[in-house]
Amino acid sequence: MNIENLLKKTISSSQYRAINILSEQFDRLGIRAFIVGGTVRDILLGKAITDIDIVLEADPQDVTSEFDVKYEVEVHSISQFGTCKIILLDQIIDLAMARKEEYLSPGDLPVVEQASFEDDLARRDFSINAFAAGINSSDWCELIDFHNGLADLTSKQIRVLHSKSFEDDPTRIFRGLRYSGRLGFDLEKGTQKKMMEGLRFLSLLSGVRLTNEIRKIFSEENSDAILSLLDQYEVMTYVHESFPNGADLTKRRDLLQSVGIDPHNRGFYAFVSLIGSTERQNAIERLNLGNEFMKFGSDIGRIELLEEKVSRSELNDQLKQISETAIMVAGTYVSRKTKSNLDLFLQELNEIKLLIDGQDLLDLGVPEGPRVGDVLSKTLAHMIESGSLSKSEQLIIAKNFI
Repeated sequence: MNIENLLKKTISSSQYRAINILSEQFDRLGIRAFIVGGTVRDILLGKAITDIDIVLEADPQDVTSEFDVKYEVEVHSISQFGTCKIILLDQIIDLAMARKEEYLSPGDLPVVEQASFEDDLARRDFSINAFAAGINSSDWCELIDFHNGLADLTSKQIRVLHSKSFEDDPTRIFRGLRYSGRLGFDLEKGTQKKMMEGLRFLSLLSGVRLTNEIRKIFSEENSDAILSLLDQYEVMTYVHESFPNGADLTKRRDLLQSVGIDPHNRGFYAFVSLIGSTERQNAIERLNLGNEFMKFGSDIGRIELLEEKVSRSELNDQLKQISETAIMVAGTYVSRKTKSNLDLFLQELNEIKLLIDGQDLLDLGVPEGPRVGDVLSKTLAHMIESGSLSKSEQLIIAKNFI
């Protein structure tokens, strides 16, 4: 089966030209090269292609330096697994060395070695990601399907290639459910059984790898369906017992969208805010979310402990060191009275500023020293209780404290 017509329908003319240039260069260098994986899968499904993945039987870092000088190729993002990103004709293309993988322990990153193209396809996770199409002139756009992925595409199922796949790399659990939710495919029965057996290995994954997988799910267009699948298979309970379910996450993410929370981290703000206060810091550590989220979790906890009946000055004192993001997030789920207090802080108290300074007080006859700071503090405290004032009004108030 030749997929050139499908390729032309799903990629831009610049992408097509870039692949042709690579074909020409790999032919000249005598290197076999193939479009692979999800790129071919999406071509077969008629989906628009943004990522172009190419595998070659050579180290791409060595090969790109041998390209004809008339082609300007920028090389970026070199990884430990023999992959790199290149920019050719303003198109980003992923080049990867054909490789074998060995997992020394469950959940570890693999040890890789250069191998044949056939070996590279055999190491992949799911049959629908084990396609290839040649880009050398001798087999230009000929579909290669050693693992019956086309049959699985037709029957709309996700089938794992190896019996120990989820043990070797438990992130494939997230990946399989991501594909299932994205494409509307079912997990093949044997794959489903293997995945359930592999759930226990999720505890071996580092926080960084877990966070990376969760972030990918949050970025999916159909993330709600994927979160529902995580619930169905109770995946997150194997990561941390306190992690929230997908239905609650979906609702809170929608609420956070309505108040304009940063879309890049919106999912994790929702995630952290749904975890019980006693487990929150521990869960943040498990995902290795870093200091920003540690503070966010602490801020959320302090807001949740706010008393509903509180003076303006007490409210200001308790919230002035808390991030605006935490206040906005908490405002989507706290009690109506606490929400009113948070709005009061954001819309009024937090906007009250001193317009007078030490020099103004010196001009009024206040001697240099701690007295200046004391008068300024009392003037600000007065405004916190009574409301914002103009500079002239602040000077009148300040005179009362001299």
